[in-house]
Amino acid sequence: MKRTTLICLALSGLLATAGARDIHVDGAAPAGNGSPDAPFNAIQPALDIAGAGDVIHIAPGTYAMSGSLQTVRDGTKANPITVRAADAGNRPIITSPLSELTIDNSNMVFENLILDGDFDNSDVVRIRSGGDNAVLRNCEIRNGTKDGIDMNEADDVLIESCEIHHMLGGSYSNQVDAHGIVATGQLNLTIRNCDIYYVSGDCFQTDPGRGYPLWDNVLIEGGRFWTGPLPGDAADWNAGEIPGENGVDTKINGDAVGNGYRPVIVIRDLEAFGWEPGYINNRAALNIKENVECLIERVKVYDSEIAFRLRGPGSRGGARVTIKNAIAYGNEKTFRTEDGIENLKIYNSTFARPSGGDWFQNAGGGYDGATFDMRNCLFVGDKPSDADHASNLTASLAFFLDGAAFDFHLIAGSPAIDAGVTIASVDQDYDRNPRPAGLGFDVGAFEFGLTTGLETPVAAEGFALDANYPNPFNPETVLPFRLERASRVTLTVYNLLGQPVRRLVDAPMSPGEYRITWNGVDDQGRPMASGVYLYRLQVDGRVATRSMHLVR
Repeated sequence: MKRTTLICLALSGLLATAGARDIHVDGAAPAGNGSPDAPFNAIQPALDIAGAGDVIHIAPGTYAMSGSLQTVRDGTKANPITVRAADAGNRPIITSPLSELTIDNSNMVFENLILDGDFDNSDVVRIRSGGDNAVLRNCEIRNGTKDGIDMNEADDVLIESCEIHHMLGGSYSNQVDAHGIVATGQLNLTIRNCDIYYVSGDCFQTDPGRGYPLWDNVLIEGGRFWTGPLPGDAADWNAGEIPGENGVDTKINGDAVGNGYRPVIVIRDLEAFGWEPGYINNRAALNIKENVECLIERVKVYDSEIAFRLRGPGSRGGARVTIKNAIAYGNEKTFRTEDGIENLKIYNSTFARPSGGDWFQNAGGGYDGATFDMRNCLFVGDKPSDADHASNLTASLAFFLDGAAFDFHLIAGSPAIDAGVTIASVDQDYDRNPRPAGLGFDVGAFEFGLTTGLETPVAAEGFALDANYPNPFNPETVLPFRLERASRVTLTVYNLLGQPVRRLVDAPMSPGEYRITWNGVDDQGRPMASGVYLYRLQVDGRVATRSMHLVR
């Protein structure tokens, strides 16, 4: 037996260094050697032999394991070890009574997998101190009573286009945290275009234990952090109950404050909603606290108890927060400022509130007036005394393309156009169009773009909008666009007054090439007159616009 073991270990080492290759896994096949004709019938044996540059292809099916799937050796930056679905359209399901996946090794990539915790008492994914440069992409992580992804001291991690949901600890009457993503001692973490929802804790939380080592440089970009009534019973939760504390919650070790340590977190292009009153007091979409430096830009926050809960000095220091090009509506409190928060800056944003809602709730000293700066902001209906700078304006729905539907793009002749002051740090608007577009800065989250021509940039990270054909056209034309990843998409036709004419697409869409036909009629089926029209593609908060010419 001893000799056999040594031979197996030697063979494993030989395979791991034999060069980049494809390794195949099929749970429905007899146990094989990982070749296309004789695949492994479990995933762990494939990981046991995988080396730098190898790609493990997992066939569709459910892989029920008795223990955690465990990485074995490192890849390299140039040649990571990749584990992916053999068919991205039919992703394998991996489940275990323990953590479904533990990443202890560097330069590992996991793509197009479903990791199902089956509501067992464990994190679904764990990334530990050896797991630097880990990538989780296009994965669904679901059904846990602890955290979806729990990270500890792994640097340069990318979590991209993942869906993380139903992390449900305790019950509605017995609060127990189960977070979507937790990062402890993390450096250079990117969470991009992820959909995180139905968690009993926070969608994302830094350093829940406030320990060492310290974290820094977190980027949350794109995606949605949200909650709402559960569609069915799950774990010890009942259908209709609304789980969740906050969308984002920041924490830091208090001992580091005296040394001047201030980690950076950037939140941009995020949509956050549904954090209604209940479950906990002061529920917030974004709960930014303790000694952090936080930039929030191009976010949309709505239908929550608190949109922005911003908290000042205490035993663990106070946050410094800059908000640019934000949109917030339907929130009971747009801002809750606490404990004399220092260095709070709010620029070029558009806010609307429900009847009876508060723009500001200032608690325990609110904000420090000496360092508070709010300019170029629009407030629908009225504006608070906090917004006393002359560049902050009260707006009516007539300022906007469709204010009743919370489309706050400005229309021609809006009093917000060219009414702002120059703010050097705000060089783009919510759609990433350059500021200023006219004689001066516009007020609110959007620049009015017709003054600089009909078209805005037609390509951005993750998508491209192509020229329509034919053009000019009669009676119809094709509007082509491409998506690099799964995204929430709207495609709308506007007239030259900036008024919406026809909504052609409003739905989540998969990666691929699309060709949408417009037959020259509006949403009521009425033929439009000859003239120039704009078609605007919005993908996860980014926008591209082109012009087209209808000739009757």
